[in-house]
Amino acid sequence: MRYIKMLGLAAVAAAALMAFVGASTASATVLCKTTTNGAPTCPANQAYPAGTAVHAVSETKPVLTSFINVECAEATVQGTTDIEGEKGKPVTGKVSELKFIEPCNCAVKVLKNGSLSISWLSATNNGSLSSSGAEVTIECNTIFGKVHCIYETSSTPLGTLTGGEEATMDIESANIPRLKTDSLCAEKANWDVKFKVTTPKPLFVAEET
Repeated sequence: MRYIKMLGLAAVAAAALMAFVGASTASATVLCKTTTNGAPTCPANQAYPAGTAVHAVSETKPVLTSFINVECAEATVQGTTDIEGEKGKPVTGKVSELKFIEPCNCAVKVLKNGSLSISWLSATNNGSLSSSGAEVTIECNTIFGKVHCIYETSSTPLGTLTGGEEATMDIESANIPRLKTDSLCAEKANWDVKFKVTTPKPLFVAEET
């Protein structure tokens, strides 16, 4: 009888575990128009649909730290979402514009805009940001002549999208890998900048079940 009881308890525990796993994988990251009293879930019919335009402008000077600190006056980013939300997947979107606005202390050009990915951070209205396929080149005049560096993201963690009536994107020491260019270029460049999301407003990152 003891063994039967043990088997019964094991079966109940296994069923509970499967139910938990099933519930956790059924969720999806969504960009949401509102929250219910600050809850981390998105109310019905309040998720921004696929094709939503997202635009942000920098609140701080964008700084790319390589062999020197490369600074520009401002930066902007713009794109549209590919999906509203899919089970077990982040919200992704192609970047249509990534711009570093002069004056800059080095020549900065964006060769490829790449794409962004937003994954919901559990129990919050925030999301983690990552980038793939963005390619930026810098060219600086030095005592050694012109130094040319190219950096490209590849599922690179950038920072946090903090949801709110006016959301922000905090890019904090994002390590952007270097492509094979001048040996003086740092192997990875740190990118630091804080963006204010101007569209859409408000914007929350949430879980949809």
